[in-house]
Formats: sequence, C-alpha cells, structure tokens
Amino acid sequence: MTSRRLYVPVVLTLLACGGLAFFAASRTWVEATVRAKGLPPDTVAVSGTDAQPLVPALALVVVTGALAVLAASVRIRWVVGVLMVVVGVGAAILVATNGTSLDGALDDAVRGSTAFTGDNAPDARHVVVWPVLAGAAFVLAGLLGLIVVRLAGTWPTMGSRYESPAGQADTEDDLWAALDEGRDPTE
Repeated sequence: MTSRRLYVPVVLTLLACGGLAFFAASRTWVEATVRAKGLPPDTVAVSGTDAQPLVPALALVVVTGALAVLAASVRIRWVVGVLMVVVGVGAAILVATNGTSLDGALDDAVRGSTAFTGDNAPDARHVVVWPVLAGAAFVLAGLLGLIVVRLAGTWPTMGSRYESPAGQADTEDDLWAALDEGRDPTE
C-alpha cells in the first residue's frame, strides 16, 4: 500500500478514535449500589466525564486534528501529527491513572444518593469496559499521529484555488472602478 493510499484511512481512523473516546467518556465508568436498612437500594453511576472532565475535551482535540490534516499544508500537518502524539499519549496516561479521580467521583455520587445515611458504604463496584476503550482510542490516535508526521509530505494538499490570490493589491477605488465598468471585482 502506498503512502498516498493511507491518507484517507488515517484521517477516518483519527476521526473514529476521537469519536470513540468522546462516546466512551460519556458512558458509565463505574457503578455501585448503596444499601441502607429500611431504604430501597440506590444504584449510583459515574461517567468518564464526571471522573475525568479532560477526557472528552482531548477527544475533541483528536477530531479537530483529523480535520486539520485534511485542510493543512505539509508543515502544519507535521505540527498536527506531533500534537496527536502528545494528546494521544497524554490522554491514554490520564485514562490509565484515573483511579483516584474515579474514586472521588464515586464518593461524591454515593454521598448524593438517596440511600446514603452517612455511615454506609456501597456494596460492590462494577467497573465497565469504557475506560479501556477510551484509553485504546487515545493510544491509536497517538500512533496515527506518528504516521501523520512520517507521511505528511507525501500526501496531497488542497489546491491553490482555495488560497487567496498572491499579489492582489486592489484598493477600494479599484474595486469601485471595476463595478462602474460592469466587471466583477472578485474575479
């Protein structure tokens, strides 16, 4: 497979990684049941956004980086690729070390439970797969950032027709004169 053929899959996979990490952050990362004598049990859930508010923001950075690869020049793609590596590795570490923040968010949710009486603790904790998926998405985004850095120079860029014309120094008087002559001054 040539490097030019990797362009679309890399961009689409970066978009998917950012989307998966954002979705995973909105799902339940840990849940517990609070029981108290004489009260009905209450199940409390903590999402990734509650535990780590930075995770969905970093997922949006990955999505934005994927879109920037589409529209950027080679130099900017290198910068975006390095940013994807840094964000991917940093966010994966953040997700992997979320233990204390997840515990703190669960404690807050337990204290806000209708079954919490002050001296009872949750019965059991059930950690689900979403933190693992978010971490894996960020690791993959970091690896794709390395591919962007490596192959940015071989990928096509947007044509010059999307850039402003160089050397066009029309003054306001020139624009009015063109209109007076019946010409379109934007051509």
